[in-house]
Amino acid sequence: MPDTDSQATIRDCAQTAIRVIADAGSDESKLRAGLLDAMRPLVARDDLLTLGVKRPGNHIDNSKYLYYDGQLSITLDEFPNGKYIPPHDHGVWEALVVFKGRVRHCVYERVDDGTVEWHADLKTIEDREYVPGEIAMVVPPTEIHSFTALAEETYVVTVVGGNYKPIRHYYNVDDKTYVVSKPAALAPA
Repeated sequence: MPDTDSQATIRDCAQTAIRVIADAGSDESKLRAGLLDAMRPLVARDDLLTLGVKRPGNHIDNSKYLYYDGQLSITLDEFPNGKYIPPHDHGVWEALVVFKGRVRHCVYERVDDGTVEWHADLKTIEDREYVPGEIAMVVPPTEIHSFTALAEETYVVTVVGGNYKPIRHYYNVDDKTYVVSKPAALAPA
């Protein structure tokens, strides 16, 4: 069981993140840099994998809440090696701070006007590999992303500013199509 000081570190990281969010406003680069600084003490912990409370993940089986207050969530998520999570949207910003392993992360911009149902033309604006200590991020209006773990035991600390929208768009880039779906974790049991 973590001691009081260890628990305070998570709280301190969350409080720092809250200040960063308020201070950054709509400045994405300031938000990205500030969130990475706020999460550094957390991802530096050698006991991080023992912390948290199990939560249902949308695309993964191993996800734990480290912090949640209704406006900010910080989770610890294990991405299975090689599992491709297709392009999808969130309705809010999301940051992935790599703790262990490697992640290929792609961010897309929707370039069509959205008037043709089930059609979406996406342009890749980021396609890169992230390693421990780096942060990947999506921020509306460019909040469509996909990712794949490139190593066994890939863990990320995910920071989300708000609540995910309950109905999401899942995109097929090659076919220029999308489907509307409710992620498994949000579907009724």
